[in-house]
Amino acid sequence: MQRTRHDLRGPLRCADDVTLTRLPFGGAVLVNGRTLALLECAEPDAAVLGALLTAPERRNGLDDQMAAVLERTASRLVDAGWLVPAPTGGDGR
Repeated sequence: MQRTRHDLRGPLRCADDVTLTRLPFGGAVLVNGRTLALLECAEPDAAVLGALLTAPERRNGLDDQMAAVLERTASRLVDAGWLVPAPTGGDGR
């Protein structure tokens, strides 16, 4: 089975069935309304998630290590169905 490779440098958004809830202590929770799967993010992970959901130009200027972390995290979240590439001008929901 061949995986579809997405361009993860562009804007990302939550998948259609996924809701993002930011928590008051800085964390976040992703919930898939169809499968009821839950992904909890502590504050550092929520910061990475927030960076993925912001406009790509905000990610410019990151050092190579942080850029690699964002790319790996984006790949895992897209492959798992939590995030999808957004059309140009995506809102990140």
